[in-house]
Amino acid sequence: MKIFPRPHYAWVISGVGILAVFCCLGLARFAFGMMLPGMAQDLGLDYSQQGLLGTGYFVGYLLTVATLPYLAPRLGARKIVTAGLLTITLALGGISQSSDFVVLTILYSIAGVGSGGAYVPVMSLASHWFHPSHRGRAAGIFLAGAGLGIIVSGFVVPRLEPLFGLAGWQVGWLIFSSLSLVLALLTAILLRNNPAEMGLEPYGRPGPLSRGTEQSADTRGFRSIVLHLGAIYAIYGVTYMVYATFIVTTMEQDFTFSRDHAGQVWAWIGFFSIFSGALFGFLSDRLGRRNGMIIAFAVLGIGYFLVSMNFGLVGLYISVALFGFAAWSIPTIITAAAGDYLGIAAAASGLAVITLMFAIGQSLGPVGGGVLAEITGDFALGYGISAALCVLAIVMCLWLRPPSHGQ
Repeated sequence: MKIFPRPHYAWVISGVGILAVFCCLGLARFAFGMMLPGMAQDLGLDYSQQGLLGTGYFVGYLLTVATLPYLAPRLGARKIVTAGLLTITLALGGISQSSDFVVLTILYSIAGVGSGGAYVPVMSLASHWFHPSHRGRAAGIFLAGAGLGIIVSGFVVPRLEPLFGLAGWQVGWLIFSSLSLVLALLTAILLRNNPAEMGLEPYGRPGPLSRGTEQSADTRGFRSIVLHLGAIYAIYGVTYMVYATFIVTTMEQDFTFSRDHAGQVWAWIGFFSIFSGALFGFLSDRLGRRNGMIIAFAVLGIGYFLVSMNFGLVGLYISVALFGFAAWSIPTIITAAAGDYLGIAAAASGLAVITLMFAIGQSLGPVGGGVLAEITGDFALGYGISAALCVLAIVMCLWLRPPSHGQ
């Protein structure tokens, strides 16, 4: 007789989702903000080059996401996610061996290809493996991996420079490449495309929709919903990437933090962000996706405003805390909203299109912030514009109608 019931395999999928996001966002993307000051110092990169290097990643990300509506139905999440993580492994390994700006930009673009290939399909699994009652929380749990990646980079990277000098950033990328390989193998072994492969139903309560209806919810308004959600997501992409790319540089240059001190603050962002997705996923499950996004953009906007006005260390620390707590709020809610508005059958392809618009925003953020900093001498204007864009996003959220079933 079994004393404890066997847990639903959806929770194994959640664990794999955390690891995949840890790799494709935490290591491949958000470690970049911690690596960038050392890379810039070693290679002599100006602000524009730093922004272009970050944008290279999103060009690759953009290219992959554009193909996912065609690839996802044919190959399935398991194959695409594994291939994406292996691509990241190769790209980060190549970066660790290069010191040429052009080569680094190309390699980091390839890392973006892998990240896009891994992130979108793995996040779409929240709609397949969880009913609407738990969908937001599940997506938030997946995104805890990004926070773990920030913590790891915040503690690892500052400790490499004393050991390896200016080449510390290269050693860091090599370490992250090795971790990515291990996670790719685990993903290939454990990931499953949907519950039906194992004779299971999604976890949670189906909600007010009948099972058949949920498969194709709101598909008649597919285009308008996708464009509306995509525009909101694009604004988030622009704003959060300005902050995530340049906040460590801001701490070191404007607040004269040491690399180790900046790394500790960066790690705190990661710590706060571990709870971000689950917190806002829960709020959106209870209050609705629209209200959840309004709260999230308000928190993010205040965080951007505080650092743009340079209210000293107190303002910086409050900004860091606010950004951390809301860091993965919008991706979590958008992922859940795609399932709610579009239905399970169309969630993956719809999320790919929405994420394509998000990727365009991400591409504009770093290069725009870098160019503005080159003109003004710091990143204050970029942070200020990000705060204003959050206000615009709130207005767009107010125009968003709830799904027909009342979520």
